[in-house]
Amino acid sequence: MTSATLRRVLKTHFKIEVGAHSYGSLLTPGMCDENTVVGRYVSIGPNVRRFGAAHPMDAASMHPYWYNAKLGYSTADHDVTRTALTIGDDTWIGGNVTILPGCRRIGVGAVIGAGSVVTRDVGDFEIVVGNPARPVRERLSPDLRARLLLESPWSLEPAVLKKRLAQYE
Repeated sequence: MTSATLRRVLKTHFKIEVGAHSYGSLLTPGMCDENTVVGRYVSIGPNVRRFGAAHPMDAASMHPYWYNAKLGYSTADHDVTRTALTIGDDTWIGGNVTILPGCRRIGVGAVIGAGSVVTRDVGDFEIVVGNPARPVRERLSPDLRARLLLESPWSLEPAVLKKRLAQYE
């Protein structure tokens, strides 16, 4: 949760940005494709995977040799589309979740139920579950959601944030 070294390694070598106090399986190299930004205070369960690309369904062969230039048989202009993903602050992603390329944003304060397959964007404070993941409800009252988005308390350090969160109850 607090390793600046891990954050630096992920950004430099894997093109993954991780906010302070976030933790979980997406921070393990190989579990998350590049161009992913994880907000602050994000909780990620075990065995969560994020895929930023899919195999080319309209090509004669779907093997990565023919589109991934890093493997030595292709050039970058034959690569598949690789999408970016932003995971908002204070999000909780349950264990064994799979995030597919159609999802480009998981909102602030969102919850993704364990075992879900996320195929599209998830809104702020939205709770989604299933395969494919579908909204079941929103967290918190509309007034509190608006206040949290406006004030963005997740930019605070833990000791200060603890006091601030007490004001929202």
